[in-house]
Amino acid sequence: MRKVVYILLAALFVVAGLGAAQPVRADDMSNIDDGEAAVSGAGTLVANGDGIALLGGRGIVWLQGNGVLWVQDVGGDADIRVTGYGNMKEYPDGWVQYSGLHGKALIKGSKIRVVVAGTDIKLRAKGRGRVLLWGHGSYETDGVSGEWKSTGIGENVKFTVPRETATVE
Repeated sequence: MRKVVYILLAALFVVAGLGAAQPVRADDMSNIDDGEAAVSGAGTLVANGDGIALLGGRGIVWLQGNGVLWVQDVGGDADIRVTGYGNMKEYPDGWVQYSGLHGKALIKGSKIRVVVAGTDIKLRAKGRGRVLLWGHGSYETDGVSGEWKSTGIGENVKFTVPRETATVE
């Protein structure tokens, strides 16, 4: 239980900071320090673990787990479907929080931000974007696999497909 509280507190600080953060293009790798790991992919990311996952980009995100989910539809065209949550709260800056998540979510859009903090997280993303993973777990993109980190900034992973094929269905 203590682990979950620490994860949720860290997620709150991260989400609070997202509003002030400068937007990053999915193909811009200049903001990655030497201490962070970046992996280029072929458009699909699969990750499983406990901790925090922050995703941003265009395409489709499927996830399931236990904890708290935040979604922001920056592009104004997202299709957001969430099942198995306790409470939903909408914020003036466009973020929607699903607390008490014990279920699944499907988020599609041309410009979306997704943050999930909790345990037993399973996610798959397809499109163009970037994900930051912090905690314990594993991921794979384009045959390259890695581990989530709970130290420093975490694992920074890029996944892309050619722009013309990264459509939202």
